[in-house]
Order: sequence, then structure tokens, then C-alpha cells
Amino acid sequence: MNRKKKRGGTEVAFRPQTIIEARYDLDRRQNDILDILLGIVGEGDDTEENTRYEINIADVKHLYNLQDESNAYSYLQKAVKKFEGLGFRLKEDEGTDIYYPWFSKIKYQKKRGDEGRSKIVLDLHPEVKEMIMSAKQGAYYRIEYPLNLTKKYSKRLYYLLKDKENFNGGTFTISFDELRKMMKIPDSYANGNVKREILDKPYEEINGNTDIAFEYELVYEKLPSGQRSIGAVRFKVKKLKRNKTVIEYETIEKDGRTIIASEEEQEIIDVIDCSLKEARDIIRTAKANKRTREQLFEILTYTIKKNVGNKVGYVLTLLKNGYNENRSADKADNINSSYSQMDFEELEKQILSNK
Repeated sequence: MNRKKKRGGTEVAFRPQTIIEARYDLDRRQNDILDILLGIVGEGDDTEENTRYEINIADVKHLYNLQDESNAYSYLQKAVKKFEGLGFRLKEDEGTDIYYPWFSKIKYQKKRGDEGRSKIVLDLHPEVKEMIMSAKQGAYYRIEYPLNLTKKYSKRLYYLLKDKENFNGGTFTISFDELRKMMKIPDSYANGNVKREILDKPYEEINGNTDIAFEYELVYEKLPSGQRSIGAVRFKVKKLKRNKTVIEYETIEKDGRTIIASEEEQEIIDVIDCSLKEARDIIRTAKANKRTREQLFEILTYTIKKNVGNKVGYVLTLLKNGYNENRSADKADNINSSYSQMDFEELEKQILSNK
């Protein structure tokens, strides 16, 4: 182990500079998992050979400002499931890059009736573990700050700023193209929109809500056409006293815009994989037809299991016409279902198994 011993227990994480600067696209929940994991790696009796780590719900749920902590396992499980089949890419030299899976194995263990004892077991690739343990440069931070930032680009920028806060008095410059590539911004996105998403919005959220504040200055360059374009960004990072933030929900639209969703809207997005507009249409239709929350989620669960092309349209039809033997959305099935007879523990299991 080449880096200094981490202090502060599991609530302080160390994120290596190689991972901070790697090119990947994780949403805010996935970065939550990495933060929690990086708080565990290298802590206590952890050895260099060990690659298996447990995230115990009872140990981490207090880090979220959730209104209902009993949802902590479901919240974290949804985030981990999105890691399945994903990895990150490092450039070793001019002609060589390396792809690593985030996790070589994931195990979900839920204790019904005692969610505090539920856990998620993650196996790291041995070289990823070595990368973390041997890194000499990187960011140490209390995970409560990025954990409760609401925008994924705020998180990515926070890690970069923490890595540089002790460098040259907190002042550093990075090319705008490299910043775009680091955060996996498509080339088709205009610089003005990118600036708003990866600089302006994080500026509003990081400053005053974390342990740092920053200012930035755009460095322009002249293009062959004679026009001016953003060539680099100069940052100035300042340390602050500890503070706390409030968790919200964010959804990323197909055009790259980030929109804050309500808890109810985000829950529907997670269940049926729809857009924010479609989630709002579902909620509005459910309320207009006086459907209870239980009725709505029974319909969502039934729809998930059906082989239909337009799931949102199917849900809207059931919400409007009812869920009985004569429903117009699916007369052929001839299923008579009572809302009062639904097993909601089984409902949760079915929902989560489809994420």
C-alpha cells in the first residue's frame, strides 16, 4: 500500500486520480455506490489481497437525508443493478487503453422484515483494487457531500475539485475538451449547453452545500475561422467548514438535459423506465381516475410482466378503464384481480427484479 492511511473511518473515501480522470458515464446513484465502497476499501483490517466488500444497509442509511430510511435498501439496490455490464476505460499510453468492469461480481441479500440486516456484496477486479490501494494521488472527502448532491455532473466536478484543492493553492487549469471527454459529453452538444450543465449548475450546487467552494474563468481560443471558442477552464478551489445538503431526484433526458423529478415521479421512472413527462402523465391519469398508490403500482407491476410494446400507453389504459375481466387493454387474458388482495412484498420483489 503506497498511499497514506485513510482517516475518518468508512465515512471518508479516497478516490484515486486515475478513476477521477477516467472516462465513464455514471448517474448520481451509481456514484453513491462508489463513494460508499471507497469509504470501505483500505479501512480497518482490509488487506491488499482482499477484493470482496459488503455494503450493510444499517451502516450507510443515515448518510442519506431520506424521509423514510426503510427505503434505503431499495434505493441502493437500484443503483447497483445499473452497474451490471458496465465498466470504465483508462488510457495507458498513446496506443493502448484498458477497459475494466466496475465489479466482477455482485450479490444482493435482502432480509425481509429486517431491512437493516440487508446487504450488497461487491467483488472488485484485483487490478482495480491494486489501483485504489497503490495510488499516490487522489481525493480524500467525506462521502456525505457528494452523496447528497443532486446532479451527476456536480458529483464528477466535486471529485476533480477535491483532488486539486491542495494543488498550487487550489488553482488549476484544464482544457475544455478534456473536461467534456472526462464527463462523457457527446461531441454534438454545443459548448454553451455543456458549460451550463458541467459548470454553471455544479457552481450553484457545490458552493454552499459542501466543504468546498469554487470560482471558474473561461479561457478562450481563436479558431481558424476567426471565431472564439472555449479552450480551457481555470478553477480556484477554497476549503469551507462542513455543511449538509438535502437529497432530491434527478433524471437525464435523451437530449442531455438534467431535470429534477419529485420522489413520486422518480419512483415511476425507476419502475417502468419511462421519461419524466410520461411519469407525470401516469400520475395525472391515476389522480384523475381516483386510483390509489397501491392500485397504481399493481398496474405497473402487471404491465412489466406483459409483452407489450407501449408500456406507458398500456398503463394509462388500465388506469382509465379499470383492471377487471372486461378491461379493454387486455380482454383475452380474462384475469379478475382485486386490489385488496395484492401482496405488496411480492410487488416490491417483482419491481426490483426488473431493474
